[in-house]
Formats: sequence, C-alpha cells, structure tokens
Amino acid sequence: MPGPVWTILTPAAAPGAIGIVQIRDRDGRRLTRLLKRLGLDVPRGRPVLRDLLGVDRGPIVRWDDATVDLFPHGGPAILRRLTAALTDAGVDAAPESHRAYPEAGDEIEARMLAALARAASPLAIDLLLDQPRRWAGGPPEACADARVLDRLVDPPLVVAIGPANIGKSTLLNALAGRPVAIVADAPGTTRDHVGALLDLDGLVVRYLDTPGVMETTSAIDLEAQRLAERTAREADLLLLCGDPGSPCPTGDQGTDAIRVCLRADLGGPAWAADAVVSVHRDRESVGVLASTIRERLVPLSALEDPRPWVFPGLDAD
Repeated sequence: MPGPVWTILTPAAAPGAIGIVQIRDRDGRRLTRLLKRLGLDVPRGRPVLRDLLGVDRGPIVRWDDATVDLFPHGGPAILRRLTAALTDAGVDAAPESHRAYPEAGDEIEARMLAALARAASPLAIDLLLDQPRRWAGGPPEACADARVLDRLVDPPLVVAIGPANIGKSTLLNALAGRPVAIVADAPGTTRDHVGALLDLDGLVVRYLDTPGVMETTSAIDLEAQRLAERTAREADLLLLCGDPGSPCPTGDQGTDAIRVCLRADLGGPAWAADAVVSVHRDRESVGVLASTIRERLVPLSALEDPRPWVFPGLDAD
C-alpha cells in the first residue's frame, strides 16, 4: 500500500494569510505513527495549535483516520520549508493527478477519479469506483480485459452501412430517441456522415450513419461512399444493414460486425441476419439491438470480471 503523501491545497506560489498542507495515508495506523514521530498527533475533529516541524506554529486538524491538515502562515517561503521538512521526514509529494484530487486516499484513487470525470458511459461508474478496493492488495497476477473495458471511458465507434432507402436514418433516430438524421423515401437523402453519441444499454458509443450504397455516377455520391468505406475500416463495430428486399453488404473480415435486417414489418429477410428490427411495429426490437451492440462491444462477462482493471490513466507515467 502506498505511503503517506503531502499536498498543498492553497495556491503555493501566491502569498496568503493562511496556507493548508494536507497529509493523507489510507493506512490510518501508519499515519498515526508518523504524526506521533513528528509531534503532530492531535485528537480527531478538534483544531490544536502546535509547532509545525520547527518551521512555523499553527493549527492542526485531523479530520479522520486518513487525513490531517496543517495550517501554517501562507507565504510561499513557509510552504516550501514546511513541505521540504515533510519530505525529509519521509512524506512524499503527491503525484500530479493526486494534487488534482486531494480528497483521494492514494494515487490509484486519484487516477480513478480522473478517469471517472472523463468516462462517457453510465456502466463505467460502479466499476471505476470499485477499482481502489481491487488494487488494494497490490499488483495482481492477471487483470481484466482493458481493451474491452476501456470502451466504457472512451466511446467506441459504431458505423452503420448498407443500401440506400432501407431505414438506416430511421434506426439512428430510434436509437437516439430524438431526430438526428433526415428521413425521406428518396434514395441518397443522407449524402454525408450523420453522427451522434448514443447511450446503448449503458454504453455510450460514437455512432455514424453513412450514405446508402447505390449504383450512381454522381461525383458527390461516389465521394460520399468512398468516405463511408474509409470510416467503416476504422470502426470498432459495423452494423451491416439491409431489409427484407435488400441484403446487407459484406463487411470487412477484420472488423466485428452485426448483420441487421431493418423494416422487418415488410417481412422476414431471405438472408442470414443477427438482428431483426421494426422501428414502427416493434419498438422492443430497437432496445434488443441496443443491448446486442453493447454485448458485442462490452460483454457482460467483462463487466462482471472481479479482477482489477488497468483503466485509462492508471498506467500513465
């Protein structure tokens, strides 16, 4: 378990009447031993005026087992001398991420809070909050699949491709729960990428609806289709879309894909589909597709893996 660290909670370079230097250690008994050795041990919850390591004299408050605040005069020179004395006594300066989250009990918790602040998906919250406990025993023999779980923090890219006029834009609007894409009966209505951040069963994804694949000689349409093909190669997951009368396209063999039959109210597909959706007749089918996408990108087995997760930022230098 990491040892005690100090953090200056007030502006360190600007003069002030009072400064605050916080000492934290997740191990409360170790912190008590340290404070006794330094002559800084005080009753919890009550400010006591004490000598501060021979540098100054000021109040000390121990808020709980893990946290004690020293209140010296706030001049930069006093703060530098006091923190230097703490370092000489074996208390390390908190890493940069810890300084940004002084409430954190240790570096792992500080980095967890930083990841939590940027995590896009609701499914990330409980999993991240549990990481300090999982890492408390030190480095494990094996960790959870970070390649998969990192998608909870940084949204993966889902790209929908398929023929024109089969309902891809209608599907996007249904998944979003609001109008995002223009919907019309005319082929080629979507001539550029239409994108949105979507919460699909607790996983937030970057979703791109691409122009319909169709026979055309239009330079604009051909360029739009080339852009769609390039974007598809960068996807974490492809939705290969068709309808009962139009088979879905063949996906890149190197990219995970779900074959989706849209407009299923017109009949069943004559081709093998992984998901069948009718936006207008069967709203539950939209929810089933959302869950299927989430399961393909972040399976339940990964979410329930009890091992520690090397989440984004934890392995930073």
